[in-house]
Amino acid sequence: MTVWRGGRGVKAPYESTHVRIPLPIKDRVEELSKAYKDGTLDELESKLLPLEEAIESARNILKQKKSARVSMENLLKVIYGEDVSL
Repeated sequence: MTVWRGGRGVKAPYESTHVRIPLPIKDRVEELSKAYKDGTLDELESKLLPLEEAIESARNILKQKKSARVSMENLLKVIYGEDVSL
């Protein structure tokens, strides 16, 4: 005789685990999780600048000889495409 032990009954098509995350990044983690489950993770990742282009932009920004704050603001603006003020 089979003893029912509770639980979902159906295994998800992906491996999963329970992870504790800091509250400030909870929204971002949930966004990534939803994108993975929807199959749109590649679209979400493509919003960022590729590493090679980011490095080239960083080199160009360093050549401008601005302050560290202005340089970081410019780099973050290039990578994320949003105005950043530090």
